[in-house]
Amino acid sequence: MSQFFFKYIGLGENQKETGAIRANHPIPPQCKLFYFEVDIIDEGKNKLIGIGFCEKKVDLNRMPGWDDGSWGYHGDDGNLYCSSGSGNPYGPLFSTGDTIGCCLNFTNNTVFYTKNGISLGSIAFRNLKGTLYPCVGLRSQGGYIEVNFGSRKFKFTGNAEKL
Repeated sequence: MSQFFFKYIGLGENQKETGAIRANHPIPPQCKLFYFEVDIIDEGKNKLIGIGFCEKKVDLNRMPGWDDGSWGYHGDDGNLYCSSGSGNPYGPLFSTGDTIGCCLNFTNNTVFYTKNGISLGSIAFRNLKGTLYPCVGLRSQGGYIEVNFGSRKFKFTGNAEKL
């Protein structure tokens, strides 16, 4: 299966109510480039959605990027989170109707993001380490997403190797 749907059914009122999902298999480093897209079908009440990568050890009751071994871009504030609960400004907010792409380039060990098929133009993360899995976190009542690992055409058609 190379795409799936995920609906958050909690209230999303506090950090303990975060729900994250991680792919069943790690990304093989020999693929050189790994890209996936997340369609935000419904941002939900709190708009807390994070997209990124994590190691298997990461707690799935936390947003991507908040803990050691995870990295994420969050739609509610446009910040990047790198193994910390403190974010750094990166890109635009994202919400219902948007498609966020996430690319891991194993050749230069960097990550970049896209929004609605357009690169956000700068490197989000460098020097990721560990055995990595794609992950998405939600803490937003009614939040609903679809993840595409390539079973249908991606919105991004640019050259990921040049970034």
